[in-house]
Amino acid sequence: MSNEVKSVRMWIEENLEAVGHTDRRPIADLIADEHIHGGLRLEIGGRLVPHLGYFGPDDVCFGQLLVELDHAACALQQPNGRYIYDEGEQGQPAFLFERDSNHGYFSIIQSELSGADGDEDWQRVEFSPSEFATGFQQLVTSFTSELRAGVPAVAEAWLAHTFPKWFDSLSSLSSNHNH
Repeated sequence: MSNEVKSVRMWIEENLEAVGHTDRRPIADLIADEHIHGGLRLEIGGRLVPHLGYFGPDDVCFGQLLVELDHAACALQQPNGRYIYDEGEQGQPAFLFERDSNHGYFSIIQSELSGADGDEDWQRVEFSPSEFATGFQQLVTSFTSELRAGVPAVAEAWLAHTFPKWFDSLSSLSSNHNH
């Protein structure tokens, strides 16, 4: 087993909630067309990426951010691939994922939607594109497993509603995630 520190890690905090139009409830009360919010951590180069949640780090919309991270992972598989996630809600900055040769780079840049400033401490932070892809696979597998265990009666309907393009392949995500 290698002692090498991974340049990219992604994980879920233990605080998932069902989010309706006017309320937040325990994940066990999830309805298939609602959102799931909670803590998602993205660590690059040993540092936690800031600004991911709407109202703090424990308020990430999983239905949206997993799709955005998938787009980033796909872009990072391409030579000179580039992807910007600029959601702009609640004054968030934009996130830039780039590939140059065999190196990935992450930056927090000014949002064109919200006008939020970038973060000078997060410019072209280097990471391994293959570690990003592996970390993303592990995150999706962990999330779907946790969802299926926590709300088995609703999990498949929620996954089909939220990720219709992925739904057919979600059962095999633990072994392969094709882009």
